[in-house]
Amino acid sequence: MQSSQIVRTLAAAATIVLAALVLMGASWYSDSSHPAAAAAMVGVPTGEYVNGVEVQRLPSITVTARRSDVE
Repeated sequence: MQSSQIVRTLAAAATIVLAALVLMGASWYSDSSHPAAAAAMVGVPTGEYVNGVEVQRLPSITVTARRSDVE
């Protein structure tokens, strides 16, 4: 009798842990948790037009890579 109660308790604890992990994983995929997705790319007008559309200069970005990955 006591072993079945221990098994039920462990199963309930495992269910709670699994539900918590699923909720944490779901919150990781939400858009608000990704700062890069929330950042807006703001262009500066250059005064030039190509095909009737204004050309804008975007801010520079920094790219970091290992040389072994590039070659």
